[in-house]
Amino acid sequence: MDNLDIQGRGYEINGSSFCETHPFVINSQGVWEILSHKAEGMSFWEYPLPNLEIIIFSAYVIWRLFDFSCTKIGLRVPRFTYMMIAGVILGQTCYVNNKSWVHNIFFPDDLRPKVAETLGAFGFLLYWFLKGVTMEAGTGVRMGKKAGVIGFTTMFAPLICGNFLFRWRKRGNMSVKIPEYRLIIFMQSISAFTSIDTLLRDLKIKHSEFGRIALAGSMVTDMLAFFVTFLNAMHYEGRAGVKQTVFSCLFFAFMVFVVRPAMYWVIKQTPEGRPVKDFYIYLILALACLSFIYFVKIHSYGPAGSFVFGLTVPNGYPLGAAFVQKFESFNLGAIFPLFGSLTMMQVDVPWLLKECRNLVRMEGELYEVVTFILFVNATKFIASTIAAYSFKMPLRDSFALALVLNNKGVFELAYFAYAVETRKVRPEVFSIVAAIILLNSIFIPMALELVHDPTKRFKSYRKRNLAILKDGAELQSLVCIYKPDHITSMISLLEAFNPSKDSPVACNVLHLIELVGQATPMFISHQLQKPELGSISCSDSVITSFRRFQQKIYEYISLDIFTSVSMTKHMHEDICWVALSRNMSLILLPFHRTWSADRSTVISNNDKLRIININVLRRAPCSVGIFIYRKPIVEYHMTYHCKICMIFNGGRDDKEALAITNRLRQTETRISLTIIRFTPASSEMENQEMDEAFQMVSLKETVTNIVKEKDESVTYIDKSISDGSETSKILRAMGNDYDLFIVGRSSGVGTEATSGLGEWTEFEELGPIGDLLASHEFPSRASVLVVKKQEYIHKTKSQNRKSK
Repeated sequence: MDNLDIQGRGYEINGSSFCETHPFVINSQGVWEILSHKAEGMSFWEYPLPNLEIIIFSAYVIWRLFDFSCTKIGLRVPRFTYMMIAGVILGQTCYVNNKSWVHNIFFPDDLRPKVAETLGAFGFLLYWFLKGVTMEAGTGVRMGKKAGVIGFTTMFAPLICGNFLFRWRKRGNMSVKIPEYRLIIFMQSISAFTSIDTLLRDLKIKHSEFGRIALAGSMVTDMLAFFVTFLNAMHYEGRAGVKQTVFSCLFFAFMVFVVRPAMYWVIKQTPEGRPVKDFYIYLILALACLSFIYFVKIHSYGPAGSFVFGLTVPNGYPLGAAFVQKFESFNLGAIFPLFGSLTMMQVDVPWLLKECRNLVRMEGELYEVVTFILFVNATKFIASTIAAYSFKMPLRDSFALALVLNNKGVFELAYFAYAVETRKVRPEVFSIVAAIILLNSIFIPMALELVHDPTKRFKSYRKRNLAILKDGAELQSLVCIYKPDHITSMISLLEAFNPSKDSPVACNVLHLIELVGQATPMFISHQLQKPELGSISCSDSVITSFRRFQQKIYEYISLDIFTSVSMTKHMHEDICWVALSRNMSLILLPFHRTWSADRSTVISNNDKLRIININVLRRAPCSVGIFIYRKPIVEYHMTYHCKICMIFNGGRDDKEALAITNRLRQTETRISLTIIRFTPASSEMENQEMDEAFQMVSLKETVTNIVKEKDESVTYIDKSISDGSETSKILRAMGNDYDLFIVGRSSGVGTEATSGLGEWTEFEELGPIGDLLASHEFPSRASVLVVKKQEYIHKTKSQNRKSK
């Protein structure tokens, strides 16, 4: 490079070296530069800004093209994989001709500042910080023993087995160096949260019970990874390692006891429904960069500091959501792809192809690294599968979880790139590992598609229903409010539960508001945020009514109120996610239709709410109750007992309805209960004695498991019927005798009790008998509660048969 060229690029000659001058020329003067300087003029792509724009545009076009094409053919692969593929393509295109203008754009042969690489590194830093922001730090703890065992087994089984194989190989000749082996063992043993979260999010299975277990397990491995890193540092680096560990622990303590409370203080300073001030946003972002510098100064991995700092930011609205809304789209669309593409451009593909010949002879670096990684991954897969299966996960889902925990992606690639920069790993080993990470991120999502059923997104692996609750256990309930009319009905139902010392209730109220216009979806916790002085909350009526209800019986009821502002088509996902994340046992939904006081006219009939209820029934992780409100269940100014009629035909939904009925009867309120069952008339005609035995044993003893046997306030009635019309006549005749009807959604389905009723069913979500009780023609002002028992994922077919 001659002196004129150097000076034209903004550098100053100083003897045999040259120095960068500030501000240096970053933009081309266009065609005038060529006309003025002719041969001495620079091409526009040789200036920093146009060069950066070309690299961003090239990487973006290629990875988006792959993303669009694979999405069209139904192939779901994480987006970062396409960014890596774009880097491989650009790298090999540049190597075709080392003197071409394409090569000069991506691999300039001068000492210009590496703007694109620096910006890509910042993109990764921002990406990892945002992953820390969106990560719920307490998930691993809440998942309990399951997450701990799966995470511990997933990490230490391959770590131990890998070390045994490494020690055995040390006896012979090794092409791979010892520090490289140690790093490979460590990186293959962990399941980085960043990579797992990226995979689950791109495959749209993050918000599921399966996703929660995978993320919780990865969180455990991340925590163990920090512990192992500190032990290795103290063991191999001596005093420097001890210093690094001490300063890291001080940083963690500062985050927990100072920064985290400060974050909640910022939230409390933000009025409800208002965004967080930009001053706080950019101050926190600056502190994240300082955390990176701090970790670099203590000779640790810099981005880890930003990630840990991100964990201190409470996820969700308003603070965590503000970072995601402001930075995520821009980072993922423009900056972060530079990191994936430019890193993969360093892969030496021609060398890899040449090294493949040594695979046949079972020698060389490629053979050693590939076989070693395959052995460690196989050990990890087997250990993860056994650990998941031991916690009663189905074998198919255990395989899927093992695949997810074996996934490698952005974090592993970033750390190996960092290892190359610090000369812990040679470029040849990096090329091998990067190629394996690329193949891993392509084939694991494909295999996951084959073994995992995404339709069971919100299904739970644990029983979450009232039938398994022990006496005195707290009832975790989620009460959904669509509009102010539903407040009175839901409070009436909660009053019927009458929380007491022997029957406490945890009431979580979710107020759902339809998103209108171009507003941003929000999720507000009214425990953390308060309305601005002089303003009125959008959920003010809900908050006031339920807190007034809590004040009546504050000793035995806990109350949490949330507001979700989202599109109607996504409301059922909000309901199911809250129920899943907060371990609910019962979701209470208001019926979409309401009547006037005299039941002469329909006041409202919202089909959107009906669709929400149907979607919740299909996907709910726990039991669900749809409440049709006609009048108060318990009226304290009246002297008579509250009369409940429970229709019991022996199905799984009926048993859950019976458990709810018994929960109502555990209160101080005096309630009389009638349990009625419809039996086929043919049984009585054929054998009277057998029918009497069936009546006494099947109904009474089945109910005895939940309702006390010698309870005078319980009446058992068996009605013999021949078809659904007789069922309808019997229920219509007793319609005005009760204050509340409770029935299972599938009650009597497939029996004579509902024969013919299905043809006239208007609302399938209520079941045939529930639809009859809720119909406009039914001559009663009694309220109705239709119950559907939780459908959880079973481990074996025998368990499936038992649940039926």
